[in-house]
Amino acid sequence: MRASIILAGALLSAACSASEDQAKPVTSDAQAIAEVERLSTPPVLPVQPQPITFSDLEKYGLFGAGCYFLDGNGAKASMLFIASDEKGWMILESKLVELSADRSSAEMPYLSWSRYVGLAQTVVLQRDQAKARSTGPETESAPGEITIRDENDRVVFTRKGLIDCGA
Repeated sequence: MRASIILAGALLSAACSASEDQAKPVTSDAQAIAEVERLSTPPVLPVQPQPITFSDLEKYGLFGAGCYFLDGNGAKASMLFIASDEKGWMILESKLVELSADRSSAEMPYLSWSRYVGLAQTVVLQRDQAKARSTGPETESAPGEITIRDENDRVVFTRKGLIDCGA
């Protein structure tokens, strides 16, 4: 008798376990893949470009025709990005970062482009050409915006300012 009670209890327990497993929702492959991608994608890490100084221009030989993004207005606005025909440059974490011009992007004045691509960042410059004004014999300034994206195409920095161009 004791053996039959124990056997009945074991069978009842097994039956309950089976119904619990069947009650769990089945995760689809798409949901599982999305969860793995979510867990494996690193968080967005904002960047802060550092000002490019005159000594940086001399040190790295960055003189020439092109455009540059100024963080703000006026004579004391910091230069955060330089755009030329083939390359673009910014300083991140005290290191000069070089990006390649995307010649399929919109062309800007003085042999520069609106998009530059690097190993870990992409820079997009948006310049309001309709509001451009001459600031000298071969220079002009217009309001604009810089957007920096990470390797996963997420915005890590954006700022409004001026985009000055010249030779």
